[in-house]
Amino acid sequence: MLYSESILLFYDILLMNGNMQSSELTSAARRLRMGAIFSLVLVVGSALYAGAAWFLGLDPDGAIQVTFGGPGNQQARFVAVVSGALFALGLQRLIRMLGRMGQGERFTSRNIGDLRGFTFYVLISAIVSILLPIALSLIAALSAGAGERRVTFTFDGGDFFALLVSALLFFVVRLLGEAQRLSEEAAQII
Repeated sequence: MLYSESILLFYDILLMNGNMQSSELTSAARRLRMGAIFSLVLVVGSALYAGAAWFLGLDPDGAIQVTFGGPGNQQARFVAVVSGALFALGLQRLIRMLGRMGQGERFTSRNIGDLRGFTFYVLISAIVSILLPIALSLIAALSAGAGERRVTFTFDGGDFFALLVSALLFFVVRLLGEAQRLSEEAAQII
């Protein structure tokens, strides 16, 4: 149900024509906000866990085991902390936007700004999760001894898909922001 509501809400925002009834829109925005808050808690919790494991050098063997890039991979834990923090900043912007929409505020410049901020942080998080491991691998290779230098680059389909979707969303929201600005200018002329 939450997925279909998010599709309807996004469709309503994209078309900017308000097909959804006001009560439907505010109700869907409130439910999506709760989902975004839950996602934020998961992302922050995972980033905190990865940060603690990275900082303290933990490699837990308990009943619950969370791994980032394989057991004991400190570099992957650091990347998870950095990209998770960026993603959490984006979710915070989304939560703020959905909160205003849940109170009845429609497609305003403030909401567009927060939506743009969300997509920006998601895009930066995707880029960081791809480029930071490469940079860390290069640094490790340059600081290693002569016979121990090795650099590993990995880029899989999931990385490509995350980068593609976040870039597309970022540019769609920029287009929507420009459309809203032109609409406001036209309304002031009339």
